[in-house]
Amino acid sequence: MTDKIKELIYALVGLLSLAYYAVCVIYAHAGVSWLWIWPLLTTFCAVRLIMLMLNIHPPKLIRRIYHAFLILGLVIFIGVEGMIITAMSAEPEPGLDYIITLGAAVRNGVPTSPLRLRIDRAAEYLAENPDTLVIASGGQGANETESEAETIKAELIARGVEPERIILEPRSFDTEQNIAYSFALIPEGASVGVVSNSFHLCRAETIARLQGHSVSGVPAPTLLPLGIHYTVREFFAVVELYARALL
Repeated sequence: MTDKIKELIYALVGLLSLAYYAVCVIYAHAGVSWLWIWPLLTTFCAVRLIMLMLNIHPPKLIRRIYHAFLILGLVIFIGVEGMIITAMSAEPEPGLDYIITLGAAVRNGVPTSPLRLRIDRAAEYLAENPDTLVIASGGQGANETESEAETIKAELIARGVEPERIILEPRSFDTEQNIAYSFALIPEGASVGVVSNSFHLCRAETIARLQGHSVSGVPAPTLLPLGIHYTVREFFAVVELYARALL
């Protein structure tokens, strides 16, 4: 690949990353983390572009190490993102005994968009499967007036779900606790689904599997434009899960 083509690639990726960062800032709500990865990618591309334009080439050994890490990183990224995207389009198993609706942030007693979409999807699944019970999972954050589980329950009831079908799990503060504490409420051998935004399902399913559970993903929508960021951010979370499991 010639330096001119490399320059074009770095310039294009850097500009797209910067433009997307600006869009994210405009649309971002409280609690959106890791937005710094986009200006970091822009900075990296700018440095490489300047080096190419000024004909600055590191020693051959450094270049080989750089290219090896770059190729390895791209292969891992594509592989993990493939898993994430595959989970996003999963068809949930019908007639599950339980579904676990994972909590997300609540602002002034109102579910944020990610949580509202999870609640909508859970209500839809429960309407289609009248024998399924739902576990509303999520504790009370520092800026929340009640637990996320209680908010989920109230919203499900408002959507027509019978209160006796809803089980509260109000202690968890992350996805690993969501899964562990919810399964403590589920009889052994029951079939279980996990309701979350589609970008998050791969991580939720991986956590369940590492804890020794089998689950069916019930994907709620992932909204653009922030959905791209969430999907990329999940790469790091999924890799961290597998790294911890291997150590």
